[in-house]
Amino acid sequence: MQIEIEGHKAYIHTEKDIDINLESIILIPGAGMDHRIAKMFDFNSVSKNHNLISIDLPGHGFTPGPALTSIEDHTDFCIKVLSKLGITNPIIAGHSMGGLIALNLSLEIDVKQTILINTSYPLAVGEMLLDHAKGNLDQASEFFTKYGVFNIPDTEIKSKGFGVMGSGFYGRSKGTIKSPYGTKNIESDPEREIKLYPLKKIFNQTYKEILSIDLKACAPFRINESAINNLSKIHFVYGGKDKLARFDPDSTVLKNIDKDTKVHIMPDTGHFPFFERPDDLNKLIQKIIPLYFWT
Repeated sequence: MQIEIEGHKAYIHTEKDIDINLESIILIPGAGMDHRIAKMFDFNSVSKNHNLISIDLPGHGFTPGPALTSIEDHTDFCIKVLSKLGITNPIIAGHSMGGLIALNLSLEIDVKQTILINTSYPLAVGEMLLDHAKGNLDQASEFFTKYGVFNIPDTEIKSKGFGVMGSGFYGRSKGTIKSPYGTKNIESDPEREIKLYPLKKIFNQTYKEILSIDLKACAPFRINESAINNLSKIHFVYGGKDKLARFDPDSTVLKNIDKDTKVHIMPDTGHFPFFERPDDLNKLIQKIIPLYFWT
């Protein structure tokens, strides 16, 4: 669904027309990603009675650039989107960088609840990752999957020559495989490459520098001390094996949070639980959100 924000086009993904009289769940994707992650969440049980909306940030998915360079700017953009749609008091869920935006958004507007998925605060971004992200999406996706994915889900592979149905891979010959990223050597573990493609393809953006821009926006983001003290309607979901956004019990953003009820650690899971363990993540989210919401 295309909308217009101050003369600029913006895309939001929803499975049906938005009804402002219904409760809304807003999903904000992580760095270099877009609305396609929404398809990995199984929210069918609420789709009839609630608005399920994923936002493509500027320079991501179907929302054209220019890309925004700070979490604060992304927050302002999301506020304008919600205002345009007439949505108030939503549940906000954000993954990784999207979690930082969700965190900041929850301090700027009234929300029913906020869920941060694989989001550490502050979010440290290493120079090695930034170097990998500069204009080379194949290299960046390799880095993210190498250090971010702990559990590769079992995916049926049709043959050694081709990937799963609809994966986008279109042939393998003499140890190489062709994909949207170009031809590459996968002789060492072709099945792993094919199984990772449903995740990797989400990093395939029109703006090749977008991942680098996003990561640079994450590193300096801070909220003030008084705002941290006011955090309440917020839950944190971490992957127990996440090397990109590790759970830190001493994080300032967690100091006033009841860790027994509002911090949830998914065992044997890396940075992408919606890809690695979607069923477990969906059950957890249904546990976090009040039960009446799912009826």
